[in-house]
Amino acid sequence: ILAVAAFPLFSFIQKKTKLSYTLTAILLTVFSLVLIILPCYLLMSSLINEFHAISSEFKSDKLGALPPALANLPIVGNTLSETWTMASKNTPMLFSKYETQLHSVGTWFLAFAMGLGSGIVHLLLSIILAGIFLVYSKSGSAMAHKLFVRLAGENGDKFSHVAERTIQNVTKGIIGVSAIDAILASIGFFIAGVPLAGVWTLVCFILCVVQIGVLPVAVPVVIYMFYTASTLTGILLGVWMVVIYVSDHLMKPVLLGKGAPVPMPVIFIGVIGGFIAAGFVGMFLGAVVFSIAYNLFLVWLDNSVDGVASKAELQE
Repeated sequence: ILAVAAFPLFSFIQKKTKLSYTLTAILLTVFSLVLIILPCYLLMSSLINEFHAISSEFKSDKLGALPPALANLPIVGNTLSETWTMASKNTPMLFSKYETQLHSVGTWFLAFAMGLGSGIVHLLLSIILAGIFLVYSKSGSAMAHKLFVRLAGENGDKFSHVAERTIQNVTKGIIGVSAIDAILASIGFFIAGVPLAGVWTLVCFILCVVQIGVLPVAVPVVIYMFYTASTLTGILLGVWMVVIYVSDHLMKPVLLGKGAPVPMPVIFIGVIGGFIAAGFVGMFLGAVVFSIAYNLFLVWLDNSVDGVASKAELQE
């Protein structure tokens, strides 16, 4: 899937640089690995620094008082104030009181971190394998084409094209747009000075991939900035996040449907269904299967109509 998705870029680089397929694949693979590893390193570095800072404040009792804006919040203000006071004056009592909740949160976080780490390792291995496939892209493409023709007869060429274009459109329309949204959000977070900006950027990317968007992160972050930073900072960050949210809904349909061999809603439904059924990889598989099924349905309809027309001609 990654090899098919990356082939247009691979072909463009190879033609422009006149390098061999092997060297072009190595360059693209190394660049892709750096593109994954560098943000992960920066994210982990940011998390470690934040945890060290929080730990130091706990040990030195420098938490201070809860900001009045948070202490005066309706419903949760009193609870926040009491918990904050306990954390600043008697940390062991806090851990003892909320031991069950902290244990549950810690277990969930550990499982999430292990799953995320495993996913990143699998992604890195997949990128390396995709680079190997790109080296043999000509022979691989010919073999895949023959397989489709063998399975689907005269429609095999069409189905091969549908699968290829669908994977590339999903890459651009879902992964590409989500990455753009996450990058834009991270720019806003870092300029505004949002704590744990790297974490919120990762969450934004995941939410965009699953078609939820940046709003679940943007709303609480903007509210937090209104209470802890200047009003102007909160307003500018809020406007920036709205621009990202709107641009997401403008770019995604265009890139999903551009040059697609099937209507955009067909691809979109396949992406959502595939993600629900099989996670990240399911987005591509669902879109491809649904697109091919749609074309099979059209072929079946055409054959049915032709059959009815032939019978009518014979009766006449």
